[in-house]
Amino acid sequence: MSALFTDWRRPTFITSLNPGLLGYDRLLADLHPRIELVEIRLDGAWAALGAFMGKDEDFARAKSIISQAREQSGRPVLATFRTENEPGSQIQITDEAYEQLMLCMGKVADYVDLELNYPLMNTDAQTAAALTANPRAQEDLDKRVAKTVGQLQRDGAKVILSRHFWQPSPDSVEEVLDVLRHQVALGADVAKVAYSPADAAQLAALQEAGRYAFEIIHKPTMLIGMGEIGRPTRLAGPQAGNWGTFVTVGAPASAPGQLPLAELELRYPTTV
Repeated sequence: MSALFTDWRRPTFITSLNPGLLGYDRLLADLHPRIELVEIRLDGAWAALGAFMGKDEDFARAKSIISQAREQSGRPVLATFRTENEPGSQIQITDEAYEQLMLCMGKVADYVDLELNYPLMNTDAQTAAALTANPRAQEDLDKRVAKTVGQLQRDGAKVILSRHFWQPSPDSVEEVLDVLRHQVALGADVAKVAYSPADAAQLAALQEAGRYAFEIIHKPTMLIGMGEIGRPTRLAGPQAGNWGTFVTVGAPASAPGQLPLAELELRYPTTV
């Protein structure tokens, strides 16, 4: 298996598994051979509780889940804890507990998904907008994220800095590239953005941004269009700015619009 996010001819195949769902262990043990990276959605393990309290036993449990996933799957593991800050999870967690959890995961996971805006997760929308509009406040936020990224990397993990936009977007190529540049400037090993295109024009903007990203962003990127309209982006490869794509193999999709592995195999056969 080649190194992840390095083959310009095709995206790395990633599948997402939820340890809180029935059949998780079976799916983990019986992964399709073309799956290269396994995302473990840690937030799913706390769904029944509704919150991650940040107790010692919580961190120990999270480490155990990731360590066992690496052992059972025989694949590199991406540790993700999706928060209310980036809709897709209803699990409550403070920014301090989230940061501590991610740093804990950096010691056991191969990759860690770190939400770009995690310092703002317990901030209301009006205050968050005021902070990001203030250059000094934004600089402080960036320093905090960059410090966490650096520590994760020193502990041996690679960092996927992620940002998800659930409102209809993007409206321009430049807004996508601005986010990617920001993520790379903060030290991301992989810069990931997910948008929700509502029409052909927004999809075209995202796709054009992907082509520019391949040429000017000197780190792997992941450009995702969520939902039905965005599905073409999930078939795209590195030359369209998509160095990794999430696929389903027997488990529910973790985000709208994810494609089954079989569709990607047709586009990227094993001879590629």
